[in-house]
Amino acid sequence: MAQVGWIDFSPDHRDRIAAVLSMLKPEGMVDELGIGSVRDAFANQMFPGISTIQTRAKYFFLVPYLLYEYQRLPLAQQRRINPEKYLEMQEYEVMWKLADSYDHKEGTGVIGITKYKPEKIMRRPSAIYWNGLAVFGLIRHRGLGVNTFLRSRAEKADSLVSEAFQGDDAPRDDIDADYTNIFELGIPYDGKWLESLTLDLTLIEATLMADRIRVAGKNLLLGDLMINKNRFKEFKKSKSFSDFAQFAESQDLLSSSVKPTVVLAHDFSLLMLGAHYAYNSILQTMKYASDPFADDWSEWIKSLRHRMLSFKSFDPETVLAMTPTLRTPTRKFLLQWWDFVTAPPQSIRARDELIGAQELAAKGLKARIRQNKLDDVAEGQWIGLGHLDYRMPQVKTIIQDVYTGLGAA
Repeated sequence: MAQVGWIDFSPDHRDRIAAVLSMLKPEGMVDELGIGSVRDAFANQMFPGISTIQTRAKYFFLVPYLLYEYQRLPLAQQRRINPEKYLEMQEYEVMWKLADSYDHKEGTGVIGITKYKPEKIMRRPSAIYWNGLAVFGLIRHRGLGVNTFLRSRAEKADSLVSEAFQGDDAPRDDIDADYTNIFELGIPYDGKWLESLTLDLTLIEATLMADRIRVAGKNLLLGDLMINKNRFKEFKKSKSFSDFAQFAESQDLLSSSVKPTVVLAHDFSLLMLGAHYAYNSILQTMKYASDPFADDWSEWIKSLRHRMLSFKSFDPETVLAMTPTLRTPTRKFLLQWWDFVTAPPQSIRARDELIGAQELAAKGLKARIRQNKLDDVAEGQWIGLGHLDYRMPQVKTIIQDVYTGLGAA
């Protein structure tokens, strides 16, 4: 009898797997046509250090503060508990305390807000913010996973101390470990951070974070939004990335270094919107012999040249250059899709062949069109991605937190 099992990976491997799984439903929808890696490449170009599962800017400080606390433990205590376990325990303590402070109300940005002690969560803040901590220079972990980094730094510190006291009978517990920044933390320690624990940034934290965002986001949209408060105001009130890009283009709001990427991201999103109109048209026709998206498709194909911000200069090769590891079938699809929509007349049969082949390449046995798997197709219900927002909601929250902390919101 066959059995299904789960390989017990290391904590770092589990974090990476969880990160991949969290991307399977970006922006609340499933990536049916395999374009998620291109979307993520644009997001990284515009908003480095920000991810779709980050909630509040304060977590960029809470994780380093906890590691500072470990560094301040007497060496005897450090021997009894490794930094990985310590961080895990303390992250949960902070989570439960914050959840209680915010009355377990969702929408506050507290990670694990619905949990009561001793309930836990799958992904802790250290995993969610780990890449961003390096991008913004708050922890210099050089790309190592959370637990691998903590273990390696603790072992190195332990080795250095052992060598220094080799042959000496003096107990290591007399050593003040506070002076050694073994985790290479790039922020000052706030000894009172736990006394007034909230998700609001202090002025010192906000000032530091603003500076780090400007540095990491130099010549990128992220940095522009942190440099120019009025530009962020327009960004924040825009309902979608598409709306912001159109407004910014019409008002010449973007700097010359930022504009090309924003325009290209807008036009790629619009281009892929058409592919998803086609995808949904196919599914509806297959199951219900009717197509509620037919008019949307017709309007999209007719207006594409005018709605793109830079139709004449759009080059899919520029998009592909941003994602060198993109799977060959998807690379081929993007080129063929651009050729198809720009060379009328566009036959529905050719359109459907392109979309069906790409879904099969992206989803294999789970492909609805070629595998005729239509059980979850509901009449008139959209499936897949729509306009791409490129982590826009998270960026709004993080930068607003910083401006609020600066007293300039």
